[in-house]
Amino acid sequence: MARRGQIGHDGVTRLSAWWLCLLTLIGCSGPDTGPAHLDEYLERLSTVTGVELASGSPYESGRFDLPRGQATESSASSQIDLIDFLSLSGCELQVNLGRRNTQLGRTASPSQRLLLDLEFMDLAPECITLLRKRGDDELASTLAAVSVEREAQLSASVARALFMGPEWRLFWGQPATLGNYPADTNSAITESLSRLADLTQGWLGGNWQASNREVELLLGNLRAGDGGALLAAHSQVSRELERANTLLARTQSVAPLCPYGNPTDRSKALERVVARFFVGAVQPWLVQLRQRTELLLAPVTDLETPLSPALSPEYRAWIIDRDQLLTNQTELIRAHIANIQATLAQCGPS
Repeated sequence: MARRGQIGHDGVTRLSAWWLCLLTLIGCSGPDTGPAHLDEYLERLSTVTGVELASGSPYESGRFDLPRGQATESSASSQIDLIDFLSLSGCELQVNLGRRNTQLGRTASPSQRLLLDLEFMDLAPECITLLRKRGDDELASTLAAVSVEREAQLSASVARALFMGPEWRLFWGQPATLGNYPADTNSAITESLSRLADLTQGWLGGNWQASNREVELLLGNLRAGDGGALLAAHSQVSRELERANTLLARTQSVAPLCPYGNPTDRSKALERVVARFFVGAVQPWLVQLRQRTELLLAPVTDLETPLSPALSPEYRAWIIDRDQLLTNQTELIRAHIANIQATLAQCGPS
């Protein structure tokens, strides 16, 4: 019997269990961001199981960078340089060729070259008709050939304008930290993506009118897009849940929670950790990520799909890997829950 002033073995066990429950339920001041919730959940798992977490990969290791050369290069041998600029007097197309043949036009960005091409195709029919009326069939035929060439290369031109400029790379660029993502986002970027997708469909369908100002504003909006943050968040979730699964697998083999088939303080503590820190804190963040994925991925897919033939093999492979990362969250959660259930399998009904 324990003497007065001492605590018996059973008392120590109960006291330790009490403190473990208290720390599990209260802990330090709660985190308020998704990544912090995920970190705390893993630390709690390690505490209640008594199994050390495997070393985590650094944040930068989860980079999912956009490949270089997203679109195929044009193989067209343009005949625009052969067009007699002075012979186009009276055609609005003359202004288009004038801008193209300046130093600024020759070094224009892919988006500006696309806009020049669209304007060329839009104005060419009227100019061709005028030239034929004048009897200048040779120049009219040259213009017609260039217009056909431009139309054949339009998908590649659009793909280069949209996916090879700095705006698209910034859209998919990984932020230094995730912070409170995605709570501080809105729908503005999805509206810009949807509008670009609608314009692309129109251009490919033969409506070649385009507003220079609108296109450049829409592309500019992509700079503030969160595609890269979305990928970084999903990469982090994938890595951390894999660490959690490894910890649970080690628990089953080296430190079973219920070696005699009955619930224990450790198994009950694990259930509370899962309920509070995974179901109660991590899962709401995962729901936000899924909602943001659905919001962003739909217009991105609408934009990329009609241009797929003009995309490079590297970019098409990146799309497959990207979409798999963004859409396998349900499978990740199911796998983690299965690991939790396996860890508690010998502890009786839960």
